[in-house]
Amino acid sequence: MKQAWLARLATASALTLLSGCGVLSWFTSTPPKAPPPLAKGEHKVSFSTQWQARLYGDWELEPYQVTRIAVGHGQIVLADGSGHLMNLSEGGRQRWMRRLDGHSPRGPSVADGVVYVGTDAGKVYAFTETDGHKKWEVQLSSEVLTPVTVTAGHLLVQTVDGRLWSLDPKDGKVQWTFSMNQPTLTLRGLATPLVRDGVVYEGFADGNLVAVSLASGAELWRAPVAIAHGDNELARMVDVAASPVDWHNEIIAGAYQGNLAAYGGRSGTQDWSRPMSIYQTPVIFHDHLFVADAQGRISAIDPASGTVLWRNDSLTGHYITGLGACDGDLLATDSGGYLYAIDPKGGHRIGQEQVSSSGIQSTPVCLPDHQILLMSGAGTLYRVKLEKR
Repeated sequence: MKQAWLARLATASALTLLSGCGVLSWFTSTPPKAPPPLAKGEHKVSFSTQWQARLYGDWELEPYQVTRIAVGHGQIVLADGSGHLMNLSEGGRQRWMRRLDGHSPRGPSVADGVVYVGTDAGKVYAFTETDGHKKWEVQLSSEVLTPVTVTAGHLLVQTVDGRLWSLDPKDGKVQWTFSMNQPTLTLRGLATPLVRDGVVYEGFADGNLVAVSLASGAELWRAPVAIAHGDNELARMVDVAASPVDWHNEIIAGAYQGNLAAYGGRSGTQDWSRPMSIYQTPVIFHDHLFVADAQGRISAIDPASGTVLWRNDSLTGHYITGLGACDGDLLATDSGGYLYAIDPKGGHRIGQEQVSSSGIQSTPVCLPDHQILLMSGAGTLYRVKLEKR
């Protein structure tokens, strides 16, 4: 935990020296500004809250640490800022709750009837989804920074000391580890590993995308998504905080204060690169790549060439907290508590609603029957219905 404390101290020191970059606005008391109104005739989607549930525990909207809402078998699973893991019904009623050792800043994962979650105390837990019975827990070397990725006999997480871990889902035993050097100052929000054809693709805080064997953890290749430069630690932050995405065996990754780039999945050869500061995971939708940059601009990109097809600048200065897709529309959330619908073809906003004045700290989760789950910065879970006009 000493390393975590030093990282926070370094952040505070750096912020007193610098201004004018996206990270600062998260740490100021200035309230988020309201978005501009929709263009005349563009209001084609409306949102209505079906129910809301104020959850137990402490919640805080933090930069670059979006809360994961896990959904499975008619249940909703979340972890709060006080170290509580909660299982809710589809209607938002609590079914069970368990106390964790430490907090889980990125949230749980659900697979095959088991809930997996990591904490800032370096613990990884497995609970049965139905009743919250603890199957096992394991202590790792340091704070767990990513949600648990579940795949073919492996659980994958990354810790704050730059280690990628593979654990056995049956008992949590370590199968292998892979380590990278970590910079002094990081965003503390890292890419969730992507697994394709027996290869794990993972981004690290030093700006590198690395491919390792799922079976052994052996390195296959690495490629710089961003190269640190500048005369202070804040300017040199180049975390690959956005999770890699796969498009026809191309691995696309983005880095904060760096680039959005595509690499051959087998070779690691860079096929295209575009300067762009990214911390939100891109969305592949309608065979296009949609990204939100650190300035709040949302773009559609041709994943084959990196060409920008359109860019929406209307939310510049807003801090996008989530990007997703539902019912044919692109969805975005921000720190001002707004939910947006965007036309994926032309990039125009076609719907917006302030769901919570405390901000939204989750990526929109699309459910059947035009329903969406969102978590506010104050710990209220919302179920919202999307309706076409």
